[in-house]
Amino acid sequence: MLMGSPFWWLTVIEILTFQCRSCLLTGQFFSSPPSSSIIGIIGEGVVLPCHVVADSVPEIFSVQWIFHEQSQEITVSRYDGKTKKEKQNERYQGRTEFFHSEFRAGNMSLHLKSVRSSDKGSYTCVVSFNDTYHDMLIELQVAATGSASSIFLRSHEKQGIDLTCHASGWFPKPEVIWLDGQGRIRKEPSTTKMTMMPTGLYRVVTSMNLKPSSDMEVSCRIVNNLLNTTSESRVLISDIFFPYISKWLITFLVILCLSMVLISTVSFKLRSSHKKTTSTVKAKMEIEEVPITVKSDCRVLELQLPGVPGVESNASEPAGSNTPCTVAVLVGKEGFASGKHYWEVEVGQEQDWVLGVVREKGRQEGMRPGEDYWALHRSQGEIFCSTGDHKIEKQQMSYSVIGVLLDLDRERVKFYEAEQIRIIVRMPLRLGMEPAEKFYPFLSKTEGTRTPLIHPVSIPVPLETL
Repeated sequence: MLMGSPFWWLTVIEILTFQCRSCLLTGQFFSSPPSSSIIGIIGEGVVLPCHVVADSVPEIFSVQWIFHEQSQEITVSRYDGKTKKEKQNERYQGRTEFFHSEFRAGNMSLHLKSVRSSDKGSYTCVVSFNDTYHDMLIELQVAATGSASSIFLRSHEKQGIDLTCHASGWFPKPEVIWLDGQGRIRKEPSTTKMTMMPTGLYRVVTSMNLKPSSDMEVSCRIVNNLLNTTSESRVLISDIFFPYISKWLITFLVILCLSMVLISTVSFKLRSSHKKTTSTVKAKMEIEEVPITVKSDCRVLELQLPGVPGVESNASEPAGSNTPCTVAVLVGKEGFASGKHYWEVEVGQEQDWVLGVVREKGRQEGMRPGEDYWALHRSQGEIFCSTGDHKIEKQQMSYSVIGVLLDLDRERVKFYEAEQIRIIVRMPLRLGMEPAEKFYPFLSKTEGTRTPLIHPVSIPVPLETL
């Protein structure tokens, strides 16, 4: 074809017109959101925005959302206007939804329900119609504000007091700050451990040693910098507790810490700007938090436990697996008559301890395992179960924190290794004839200044499947 021919000029004009039309559509096809990065709250829903700037979107079009995960791309959801069908990826099954009634107005946004920590990343909105193809990139960040922080007294030394702060259900990894009475960052060294739970959220454990000459007002603050939310608990320790702390004072400090935890929890709920998030997450938890305190006086129970150290026996026969033994234990003040209740006992590296659940009305002539009490105990490093009098085979567990799940609805009690949330043993319960009869937690009373701690923990639904 010659350059000067009329056909050559018509072809050039048509190509230039098509290129200009494509440039105009590509440059002004999407309306720009205020920010290409949005935040989704774990457990709630979030809208990934995508709006087409057009007078009218034709009936035959297609839209798809693509998730960019490392080196691969996952088609989250796709709608075909020709077949009027929507297809979802198995990973997002039942969790995505288009705004069908607003397609003709250009709304191609995607509603992502029940946001998970794994949903964090980049998403691309791809829209095509009239032989044109357009896309827009959205960055999704996810976050969660967990439970209120709780301060516990771990142990007492001549040089100070060891304090530990616990919090769970946070995402992403929060910032942990120890403060003094003036709100300044404390100079004492601290150690912080963050572990990811099966739900994909983080559990925080941080500790520090309080010196006698330090400011006795201590605050533990957990900060989510992405949501700009905080959780803080505070305790005040008097100088009279130094240099020596008696057993009675330790009990007083534990009760004081538990009281401050309850006060800080209520204050946190009132101040939080994310009340809806907290209520939604807690609504998905089937197991109640159990604020447990123990009686200061010891109760002597006659238990049939094999190999329990430090017990008194009145029997003349040599000790055996079925020899009744008297064991001094601390019994919880609060009892439970119905529902599900979970608590954890921090036993540390102790080699000898007993803990479990005891019926409110035990037998007068001795207590029977599986009828009046259900216990897990450790003797010289070995783990035993009270029902069946058998030794439990050791597994790769630390056994430093033991979880107890009392399920009165299903008539059973379970013992867990709380760090890895792995079950140790299940025991069936036999409820009494009286419907209002209560069951109480108990644990053995050890010698020395350190007594195992019982503290409440919110446990997610996956624990029920173990």
